[in-house]
Amino acid sequence: MTRWALLLVLPVAVVVESAGATGAGAQSLVAQQPEDPCEGARALDIADTTPAAESLRRACRLERFQDRLAADRSQQVATQELTRESRIQQWIDATQPWRVTRPLAFEGFFGSGLASYGISFSWDFLRHAELGVWLGWRPISCQDMNGVSTSDCGRTDYGLRGRWYLLDRDFTPFVDTGLSFMSSALQFCTQRYECASTHIAGSGRANSVNLGAGLAFGYRSFRVSIEYVFEYAFYTGASLNDDKKTPSPELDGILATSLHDDRNGVRFAVGYGF
Repeated sequence: MTRWALLLVLPVAVVVESAGATGAGAQSLVAQQPEDPCEGARALDIADTTPAAESLRRACRLERFQDRLAADRSQQVATQELTRESRIQQWIDATQPWRVTRPLAFEGFFGSGLASYGISFSWDFLRHAELGVWLGWRPISCQDMNGVSTSDCGRTDYGLRGRWYLLDRDFTPFVDTGLSFMSSALQFCTQRYECASTHIAGSGRANSVNLGAGLAFGYRSFRVSIEYVFEYAFYTGASLNDDKKTPSPELDGILATSLHDDRNGVRFAVGYGF
């Protein structure tokens, strides 16, 4: 009985030992294979031509080839994306008005009316609609207490504006409306030849609404416009330069007359859109 048991156990032991040896050999090969074949290939001796060394070198070359393919593919995708964006931008520039492609703009203007020159900033928040703010100045001469003409009575104006463009083109008419606020230094002699004793000085304020119409043209970042503006002052006020800021009907009348004379104006503007 013992003899037959030994005969049965012996083949099983041989098979188990062989499998263990094969597994150990496979584990040893896996353990010897580096994660980066190129790093392993660099560590080889140049004279090492064993099959394992050649296999490692082939794996390194294959990995480098795959890296080059991935880099070329990434470059190709980036080039295609840039080309697509360039074509889209060209299409927008060719088919869309400047108000769409560059809705923000700084402008400088000059002309007649409430302000002789100034600056403005605008935002085209819709295809045909624009909001803007502006700041302007107008030099005005007056007489000082010695009866000498001086330019110390200039105005400082600022306002808000809404504009509507009538056509969906680069060259288009427009209409606009807005609200203006003004401050000014005032001087006046009630008697021309006795200015030293009849001279009064103070400051004035005024609020007005305006209506305008004109033409605008734009090409890429360049903008130019010309418009007629009608200004209606619905409030004026003036006071003396004393501690109490005493209201002065004479200065108020002078201010109202000046604004009435300048209620019609033409404004020319040149700007840069972005």
